[in-house]
Amino acid sequence: MKPATEQPCRHFLADLHLSPDLPELTQAFLSYLEGPAKGADEIFLLGDIFEYWLGDDVSMADYADVIQALAALPASIARYFAAGNRDFLLGEEMAQRCRLQRIAQPTLLTGHVTTVVLHGDQLCVTDGAYQRYRRIVHQRWVQGLFLRLPQSWRRRVATKLRVQSQLRQQQPGILELTDASPDAADEMLAHFSAQLLVHGHTHRPARHQHPHGQREVLPDWRPGQPHSFGWLVQDEHGLRREILRPPAA
Repeated sequence: MKPATEQPCRHFLADLHLSPDLPELTQAFLSYLEGPAKGADEIFLLGDIFEYWLGDDVSMADYADVIQALAALPASIARYFAAGNRDFLLGEEMAQRCRLQRIAQPTLLTGHVTTVVLHGDQLCVTDGAYQRYRRIVHQRWVQGLFLRLPQSWRRRVATKLRVQSQLRQQQPGILELTDASPDAADEMLAHFSAQLLVHGHTHRPARHQHPHGQREVLPDWRPGQPHSFGWLVQDEHGLRREILRPPAA
């Protein structure tokens, strides 16, 4: 990262949910990497970039085009990865291949505006069931056991979990339960003495003002949504949201 006295051009992305079953999303991300990404000094991929990650031995083959494009970015562009709830099993082989630097959550960034970044699921403190699940799956021994399962078993587990997640999203009151807590966000800003908090996870892109600073919620990449294929830019001019523009006919 650049010295605190400088303000690098940073791109923040989250919740692309890339999947072999959704080639439109993959093509959009490839277009981003081949175009707008090259104007950044630093790219922060803040989790759920992939719909699932079942271990490097399985998922690297599923996302070969994305891996090639990430690896092909100029070496001068630093790229950072914060694991989400779908891709927390992304491993060292994948990170090295794509030159991804994995970062802790939360991480404090210096510059003209002190900024805290994370995926965002840690802020959903009112969702007790999810937080219990999160604590379990982030245990290294649990991850180690899962990665020892045959590939076909891992795929079946991932499919079952996605179905359960979709059913849960239909429950009454779930939108409020699964949103980030404003109090938790403000406490994080205060703890780090930060001016800005950037996260994804909730699929509710917005700008929020808190007593201790500002919060930017990143857009998810759902095809057909007005905010889809978008990211946040932080540079010497401030903050702005960008959306991938289709090439002129």
